Amino acid sequence: MGHISGAALACVCFTLLLLPTAFSSNGAAGTDSTVNVIISFDPPKSDYCPEENFTILLTVTNILISDALKVVNVSVHFSWMPPGEHVWNDVSNGSSWLEPNGAGSETYALALAVPTDACSATYSYFFGIEYLRHTAIGDIAGSWGGGTTYRDFVVDAEQLGAETEGGSVNLTPYLAFIAVLLSLGAISAVMYYRHSTGEPGLTRVAGSGAAADEPYPVIRPLPGERFPVERGFLYLVKENRPRAAFTMFDEAVRHGAKGMLVAREHPDRLRKMHSFEAEVTLWLTRRTGVDHIDPTELSLLNLKITKFVEGAERAVVLIEGLEYTITQNDFESVLRFVDHLHDFVLTHDCAVILVIDPRVLSTRELALLERSAKIVEPFEEADQGGADAASEAEA
Repeated sequence: MGHISGAALACVCFTLLLLPTAFSSNGAAGTDSTVNVIISFDPPKSDYCPEENFTILLTVTNILISDALKVVNVSVHFSWMPPGEHVWNDVSNGSSWLEPNGAGSETYALALAVPTDACSATYSYFFGIEYLRHTAIGDIAGSWGGGTTYRDFVVDAEQLGAETEGGSVNLTPYLAFIAVLLSLGAISAVMYYRHSTGEPGLTRVAGSGAAADEPYPVIRPLPGERFPVERGFLYLVKENRPRAAFTMFDEAVRHGAKGMLVAREHPDRLRKMHSFEAEVTLWLTRRTGVDHIDPTELSLLNLKITKFVEGAERAVVLIEGLEYTITQNDFESVLRFVDHLHDFVLTHDCAVILVIDPRVLSTRELALLERSAKIVEPFEEADQGGADAASEAEA
């Protein structure tokens, strides 16, 4: 849990001040060549307290010249959320097709609550909107948002004292909150003592057989060798070509898991090289289209993975081309995405397989990616063939 400081007890209530440069009476506005978006808050207050509910209203106007447009999903990420986490609303069933050239407009809502443990800080946030564009060749998927980050949620802890002056305050909830914190602190102290003295405690990862602070043993499969893919684990497969990764993915699907494939290589070309069954296939590309995903939209990719896993009883996700996402973003962003996936597989009881070519990363970058992951280092078929050729030459 970590040490509990006095500053944590002071973060019981706070005020969020919206800067007037970001929000006027008409709200904030964002636009690209496809849509114009007006953002407003309901209720339109200047300060909020923990656990208080509020709604963000996104008014979307279709500014295309000739094509109709339909919004299917809206989302928002606040900096108080873990990396990759969003609050989203699937509006595909209730949204309408918006007429082009500014004639079609519709408002969509995102319901949120201020976190109980939020502290004094300036919070940033950004939005995402997924839509379908109706064209002569069919509906084309597109997205808006992510490129603009608003940094105007200012937490003013001084407002706490001003709000309580001159009025009666029920101290019971605060006393109960302090009691809970003290209890948690006592439990943490006991666990720290047990850990430092070598007594048994919660130091093992479920189903791993290895201590939490020890690395997982490296898996070294032979070409074509199959082994069970365990739920609750993130696998990092280090190979030049994703052969063993597809074998793992196929093995999990054969035993009843629903598969999702995210690939840099075009899916049609992959099917010529590998045998696999996937419920959902996404192509990592900057080109827009159905079942395409922009490699710079890591938050959108995380959202699609979350929706797929939550809709399946058992799920396995294979992400091929991790080095490509690094070239399109930066290593730190991709590392945060991978760290979030590690926590995600534990809470959703699924498995995620990442493929990385170790030749393109530095030793430090590779070590950071290997943390908390099961490492798979297959014997490459090419290496084995080269060894056989060398043996024949010596003979």
